[in-house]
Amino acid sequence: MSVNVPSGFADRPMGMQDSYPGFAKRRRVIENRLVDFFDEAGYELVSSGAFEFVDTLLRARPFEAAREWVQLFDGMGNAIALRPEMTPSIARMAAPLVTAGKLPIRWSYAERVYRRTNDPASLSWASGKAAESTQVGVEWIGEAGAAADAQVLDLCHRATLALGLQETQTVVSHARLLPALLKALGVPGELVADGLECLTKGDYVAFRAALPSELPDVLGVLQAVTPYEPDSLAEATTDAVWQSETARQEMEAAWSSLVLLASAVTDLGLKEQVMFDLTLHRDITYYTGLVFEVFAPGVGAPIALGGRYDDLLAQFGSAAPAVGLAFEVERVLAVLGAPMTAADTFSAGSLGEAANRVGGGL
Repeated sequence: MSVNVPSGFADRPMGMQDSYPGFAKRRRVIENRLVDFFDEAGYELVSSGAFEFVDTLLRARPFEAAREWVQLFDGMGNAIALRPEMTPSIARMAAPLVTAGKLPIRWSYAERVYRRTNDPASLSWASGKAAESTQVGVEWIGEAGAAADAQVLDLCHRATLALGLQETQTVVSHARLLPALLKALGVPGELVADGLECLTKGDYVAFRAALPSELPDVLGVLQAVTPYEPDSLAEATTDAVWQSETARQEMEAAWSSLVLLASAVTDLGLKEQVMFDLTLHRDITYYTGLVFEVFAPGVGAPIALGGRYDDLLAQFGSAAPAVGLAFEVERVLAVLGAPMTAADTFSAGSLGEAANRVGGGL
C-alpha cells in the first residue's frame, strides 16, 4: 500500500515553532525556575484549557482585538479561540472564589499562548510578534493600591535576578493618564484613539501628526515629568487650557496614584531599576492603572509585562481589584542566548554544548 506524502510534509503553520534539544531543555528550566520562584513567594500554580469562548476573551476588550486570535467553532457551534493571553482565563477561574469571598487569590501559571499572524517576522520570538509563545506569570486578586503595585514590580525584579538577568530596566506608566490628558485638552475621541494606537507602535512622529496642530507639545510634556517629582506635571502644564474638567480630574487622579507608586518604589530600593515613561501605552483595554514592561539588552520586545485591571473581574460577575505580570519565556532565552532552530542547535557542535550555552548555573 502506497502512501502519498505531501511535498511540504516538513512545513509548519506560519508562526509556529519547533523546539530542538538544547532550546527545549533550557525553556523548561526557565519555566520551572520561575514557577518555583513564584511558589516560594506565595503564588499557587494553576492551569487552564488552551481554548476559551470568544465571548470570554472579549470581556473588557474591543471586538477588533479578535482579529489577532486563532478562532474556530466547537461541536456545539460556539465560537472559541486559542487563548492569546492568560489574564481573562485566570479571571474566569477566580470569579466563583471571589463571589464566595475567598480573597486574596495569588495564582501563578506556565502556559502557551497564541496569536494569528501572517507576518514572516513572527518566526522570530525576539521580534515580539511570535504567534506561539510561553508565558509564566502571576495574578494577585483582591488587593488594590500603590503598595501592592510596588510589590508586584519588586517581585518581577527579583524574578529577573533569579534568572541571572542583571541589567534589566522596568518602564512604568498609567493606563488612564494619557487618554485623560488628551481628552482634558479637548482632543476628539477618534483622534485620541488614533494617537494612542501610534504610541502603542512607538511611532512618535505619527502621534504628533494625529493630534490637532494647535495643541501644546503633548510628548514634550510627558517626557518632562516624572512621578519621582510630584510637582512636575503641574509645572509642565501651567499654560494648558483645559476643555474638560472631568477628564482633568481623572488625569490628576492617575497622576496621584503614580506619585504614591513612585514613593513606594523608592522605599523598596527600586528607584534605579524603575523608570516612568508616560508615553508607554498598551493596547489591552482592560488595564485601569499601572502598566509596565521590562527590557533587557539584546531583545527589542519586553521580556516581562503586566499591569492593574481592577474592572475585569466585574465582567465575570465578581468585582475585585487585581494586578499581574507575565514573563515571555522565549524572549528571556533570546537574552540568554539559547539556540532556537535545528541549524542553531547543531552548529553549536553537539547537543550537550547547545544545552549549556545558556547561563551555566541555570
